[in-house]
Amino acid sequence: MANEEPLTVHAGDLRELLDSDLPDPVLVLREGRVDVVAGADRAGLEVISRADLLRTTGQTEFTDDDLERQAAALTATTNNLGG
Repeated sequence: MANEEPLTVHAGDLRELLDSDLPDPVLVLREGRVDVVAGADRAGLEVISRADLLRTTGQTEFTDDDLERQAAALTATTNNLGG
């Protein structure tokens, strides 16, 4: 297997998740990239749903710094899966 770059969740990915008009949006990893998909289309590795992000943070408004911190935590968690 070739050396793969680790997944990086960016603040912009989380902003896209928060701003999405899709029903029950979810951030997923598929085909080596992070995508926001409708909850019914969860093909790939689920990183976090909008509902889970709001529930776990207890916030409804996020600064860029808030999103950077959350993105770093999700990146670390996702990259530590399986090992």
